[in-house]
Amino acid sequence: MRWVALLILLMNMTASFAGVKAVLFDCDGTLVDTEYGHYLGLKLALNELGSDLTFDDYSQCVDVGNPGGTSAQLIAEKSGIDCTDFLLERKREHYVRLCKAGFPPLIQTVNFLKTLASEKESLGIKIGVCSAANKEEIFAHLKHLQIEHLLDMVLSGSDDLDDYTDPEGVNKPKPYIYLHAMKLLGVAPEETVVIEDSRAGSLAGVSAGCFTIAIPNDHTRHHDFSHSHWQLDSFAELDIQSFFQTIVKMKANPKF
Repeated sequence: MRWVALLILLMNMTASFAGVKAVLFDCDGTLVDTEYGHYLGLKLALNELGSDLTFDDYSQCVDVGNPGGTSAQLIAEKSGIDCTDFLLERKREHYVRLCKAGFPPLIQTVNFLKTLASEKESLGIKIGVCSAANKEEIFAHLKHLQIEHLLDMVLSGSDDLDDYTDPEGVNKPKPYIYLHAMKLLGVAPEETVVIEDSRAGSLAGVSAGCFTIAIPNDHTRHHDFSHSHWQLDSFAELDIQSFFQTIVKMKANPKF
């Protein structure tokens, strides 16, 4: 049992040296694969109009990096049908139905969150989820993942940022969701790690002053993550000690 106690002490010291008091995860595309659900919702909506949508065409519209409404408009234009409002409404209905059925987990990141949560008391950290989606969708995902009880905070960029005003919008890539999370948790940006899968999300983390890790999925590997502090292919081979040790080394880099 002595070696277990020593290991816990070492991890605690490593987290302390890294100055980390909070680790905040995105949800869609980071913990659960929702992108195909967004595509399928639009495809089913277009099918109702006698048209179709390939995943390549969908990806080109998403690549623009604009909100979902603009993507629907671009897809409507490609289809040659004036149907943006219809697509948004029906896509939403299809997506909600698919969401309730559950999307596949991104298991390596989910497992890392679970391992981190199992040691959070000894590490002295808080764990949260900060997603651009609405709260109903977020909790549906967390319920399917069976991790909602592990979290100290869940924030929605759609539902929880009413105190913030910005003519360009308050959701990601704006930093407000992470600023609000840190305010509620009582931690500083330099004490916070953000884990994101997309350019918009990672920009939000960096803009909030947090150490930001990009872990792209199959749909976001082409995004530009040059602004992020650390880019990972996966958490598969990374243990907690190595995680915090790497953060220590990167923060010590003069270029940080």
